[in-house]
Amino acid sequence: MLLSRTATKALALALVAASSISACQAGSSKKPQADKTSQSNCSGSLNSAATKAVANLLDTEDYTTSSVHDGVDGAAKQIVSEYRTHGVTQGNKVGVCWIYGSQKDLSDITVSFSFQTEVPNSNRVSSNFTTYKMGSLALANSRQAVIYIRCSSVKFASNGTRETLVLRGEATNRYEPDGASSALQKENLTVIHSVSAAVAKALGCEGGAGLPSNFTMPARA
Repeated sequence: MLLSRTATKALALALVAASSISACQAGSSKKPQADKTSQSNCSGSLNSAATKAVANLLDTEDYTTSSVHDGVDGAAKQIVSEYRTHGVTQGNKVGVCWIYGSQKDLSDITVSFSFQTEVPNSNRVSSNFTTYKMGSLALANSRQAVIYIRCSSVKFASNGTRETLVLRGEATNRYEPDGASSALQKENLTVIHSVSAAVAKALGCEGGAGLPSNFTMPARA
């Protein structure tokens, strides 16, 4: 059974309350809170609009993030390495950003990228998604946003030859967020736009892979 974020939060609060009682009885001290300012934007891949979108999706501004070593530049290097090692594959994802609503081991929102052989036809996309005109194609529902971008860059090939490849980015919520589907789709698209733009810049994608510098709700495809 898939729990909504509200139901999950209620369960978590109950567990925290029980844990707090035990901690007080044992004389435990509270763990210092992480510095939100330095950990809330995935090493710069989340812009101001995206950090607000994350807060709305998680229903809290008290969240932290983590990224690979060297942030989005490090992720770009991993993406290039993935291509040089395996070519265009559809199964090997490179994680770029992990977002946590509280201090725990599992991320509440995960953003990752992989290579694809082509951009899917918008008419053949699962009915679970709404299609949008962003990048080469974007899909969204209340729990996830997916974007396809064509990246033309000299960084993929070891000899510096320019190649144009299709990247698939996805931002996925571990729990179903609370709210209207249309509003949640916008928040998810805001997140994937921000990280995709950062990845495109780090990869040296020509023309920023066709992504607008600032997010505006795209038209439906």
